[in-house]
Amino acid sequence: MSPTPQELYVATNALRTEGVIWARESDTMTSLKTKIEELEFSRLEGGIFQAIVTPHTTLVEKMSGLANQASQRFDEVADTLIHCANTYEAEDRAGKHNIDNLW
Repeated sequence: MSPTPQELYVATNALRTEGVIWARESDTMTSLKTKIEELEFSRLEGGIFQAIVTPHTTLVEKMSGLANQASQRFDEVADTLIHCANTYEAEDRAGKHNIDNLW
């Protein structure tokens, strides 16, 4: 049995709402990446703590890369959810038209 128009609206609206949340969190990850990159320091700044400069730089680069990947994946999830909502609605409309044309 097909969903009612109200049920369809609720389902597609939920997908879109989730998409917006994922997109917002993508922005959060981008902001986090910027903050992580600000933690990097040079050998000169490291001063007498030279032994930690290379591991620290490696960690900053790794975490920055992971935050960047997270941001990209979050955007992909957001786009997919919204695309699914749009496709579901379009297919529902097309199916209705096909049924209407049978009569």
